[in-house]
Amino acid sequence: MPNSVAKLFKEKSDLVLNMKLKISLLILCSLVSMSLSQSVSDTLQSEIKLRTYIENENVPLNREVVYHIELRWQGDLSRYKISEILEPTVTNLTTRGSGSSNKVRTDQDGNMISIKEITFYFNPLEIGMAYIDGVTIRYTDQIKGNDESLISSRIGVKIVEPLLEPSANGLMSNLMIIVFLVIVVGVVSYLFLHYRKRKREEEEKSLSEIQETVEEKYLRLLKETIHINTDNVKDSLNDLTHLLNGYISERYHFPVSNLSVDDLMDALMDKQLSEESLSRIKDYYSKANLVKFAGESVEDSEFHRLYDTVELVLDHQKTVSENSESNSENS
Repeated sequence: MPNSVAKLFKEKSDLVLNMKLKISLLILCSLVSMSLSQSVSDTLQSEIKLRTYIENENVPLNREVVYHIELRWQGDLSRYKISEILEPTVTNLTTRGSGSSNKVRTDQDGNMISIKEITFYFNPLEIGMAYIDGVTIRYTDQIKGNDESLISSRIGVKIVEPLLEPSANGLMSNLMIIVFLVIVVGVVSYLFLHYRKRKREEEEKSLSEIQETVEEKYLRLLKETIHINTDNVKDSLNDLTHLLNGYISERYHFPVSNLSVDDLMDALMDKQLSEESLSRIKDYYSKANLVKFAGESVEDSEFHRLYDTVELVLDHQKTVSENSESNSENS
């Protein structure tokens, strides 16, 4: 009986031990699987893509070849340390310069994409084929500490006939044409402005003449053309008489030079002249005719009086004309 109990107890102990071993193995397998999965995931996410290309496959001899090296990966820019990228070996080309840039973008799934771009600029040497040998990119994974490298392919570019450049003579001709056009525009602008100025002045003068009454016109001419202080009084008197004749002829529409003083007075009687104006006109022509036809002399003082007579007649008739127009507007 005791042996049977011991045997039963041993079988149960072996069963428990086997169960523990199986559970431990399952846990260990699960951990290994997770580790491998994580490792694969890191490898995929940290993959660097290399792309090299030229902007044009056919480049004129007098233009430049632009060569781009692009590195792209998912994650932050600091994930990889890129070693210095040396200038590629080229055939039928000479280096003009280079540059680089770093960019960070987000793809449609919201993942961060880092881009490093290096650009080389080459000048062609002669017409024909040119080649850019492949470059080796060495980098270090900052997280894993692994050193890796990438190699690009060789690229060919065709160098073709140069494009026509503007010559010095062409530039000079263009410059002369521009200068000529500027001069023409300047001359035309000047003539146009001068024409507008003259036209404006003529319009202002015409408007002024339209607004100026007959009396205002002859008062202005009296001051502009008859000089009261003169050495030749007789000639100035003739000019004064000619001015008064012109006023009477223009205002009352009949000739004056062929009329006697009495005939002139008769003609003016029905012209709405005041007695004072008629008296002054008669006095003026009486004295002027004596000087003109009888050879009577005239002193400076007498000439001043005759000048004042004409001015008074014009002033008086100006006032009469203005009053007449005012009464006409009011009625």
